[in-house]
Amino acid sequence: MSERPTILISGASRGLGAETALAAAQLGADLFLTARSQEGLENTAKKIREAEFQVNVTLVAGDLSSGEFCSELTSRVTQAGPLHAAVLNAAQIEPIGMIEDLDEEEWLRCVQLNLGSPFLVAKRLLPALSQTQGRLITVGTGAATQPIPSWSAYCASKAALLMLMRVISVEKPDITSFSFAPGVVNTAMQQNIRDRKEMMPAQLAEYFSSLHSTGQLEPPEVPGRALAWCALNAPREWTGQEVVYSDPGLVTQVRAAFEA
Repeated sequence: MSERPTILISGASRGLGAETALAAAQLGADLFLTARSQEGLENTAKKIREAEFQVNVTLVAGDLSSGEFCSELTSRVTQAGPLHAAVLNAAQIEPIGMIEDLDEEEWLRCVQLNLGSPFLVAKRLLPALSQTQGRLITVGTGAATQPIPSWSAYCASKAALLMLMRVISVEKPDITSFSFAPGVVNTAMQQNIRDRKEMMPAQLAEYFSSLHSTGQLEPPEVPGRALAWCALNAPREWTGQEVVYSDPGLVTQVRAAFEA
């Protein structure tokens, strides 16, 4: 059995999840990576191999909105050995649109992925994380605290996820549980927002288009490195908090870790 720490990362086929996986491998962690896309997961694993990071990478493709898959995933993770951190990153923003225009099943699927699957995965992994006094990290967003017209499913599910993390932090004080705020990141989710601009108020659509056109979106590797560092090193006093990727103290720690 490896003496390296093991991290589970969801949504690891692209964007923030993939960059977090690459950074965690650079820091010497064994990885369980999950996402819907097997091809995307294999691309992430290929980058890790090409970088010659000497870690174990296990890929488990499936739909986290399925309770059955959540059970399969967590069983594989816990049977493999000690788990030191879980990064619950998988999420979607769709459906976008005013509430009265939305498809009800699509709305509920979004809530299931963004809230239901983190609940199911966390519930099943809490005993393993307690054994290692590990870390449980949810990925936050400003939409969890700021109502955004046309984003009802995303806002509501992310707000509930933030409170779920806070409840876990008081129920399980032996686990360091917190939310990680990655900023506005140049990922497929931002592309989805721009592609659906006709579904949003014009001013909101223009705002997100301008973030892209003026180069204000953060490259995913920047918060990805910070998130990987947090998964391995976040102090216990962060439990129940929201940790922002650009916090000066965190930036200093991350820079030191990756320049070493």
